Amino acid sequence: MSDNGTVKAAEGVTIRIKDQGEVLELDYDGAICQHPGSLWWGTAVGFRAMQVAAQALSQDELWDREKLYIVSGHPGPGVKDTIDFITGAASRDRYNVVVAEGCGMQCNSKMKYEWWVSDGERTANINLRPDFVPREFYELTDRLETNETTKEDIKAFRIFKVNLSTRIWNAPLEESFRVEVVDEPLQPGELPEAAKAKDYFDPQF
Repeated sequence: MSDNGTVKAAEGVTIRIKDQGEVLELDYDGAICQHPGSLWWGTAVGFRAMQVAAQALSQDELWDREKLYIVSGHPGPGVKDTIDFITGAASRDRYNVVVAEGCGMQCNSKMKYEWWVSDGERTANINLRPDFVPREFYELTDRLETNETTKEDIKAFRIFKVNLSTRIWNAPLEESFRVEVVDEPLQPGELPEAAKAKDYFDPQF
């Protein structure tokens, strides 16, 4: 995942992206400021996934906000707002979320750590390593939406989010994510074929 020869699209805790001809340099602290406190994990994984996208779509020249369209398999608000902080896609109605029936727009055991980022010419499909998030975390996300939630559950969930955030930053991107780039764009509103499959939301653990 190399960058174009002029400007590095992603390094350290930074992402660079064009916006109306200007190169923006956005850092993780800026994303965190959108969500102080409770959404660390969504912010961390969203930022790291977009670092992968930045590298994948900046092979010839730095990626540009203008034509980006993004499909997310993750419904969490921390993920969405972090991706919007970087790309502006949600604010321009160029962000689509696929969710399992009956799950709504909150974290759940069927959510996917998968994104499709299209720049009008190519599409980068980005997946978090399947075993990165433990099964217990997915089970907790479902239990937290019921009357069975305990104080211990809430504490465990917070610890999970802190630990996962630490791991995603300590591990090299290529160890945490898989990325595939195809020379076919997605049009705004379009869903990838994979996301339309009947078994897309089958349990992943």
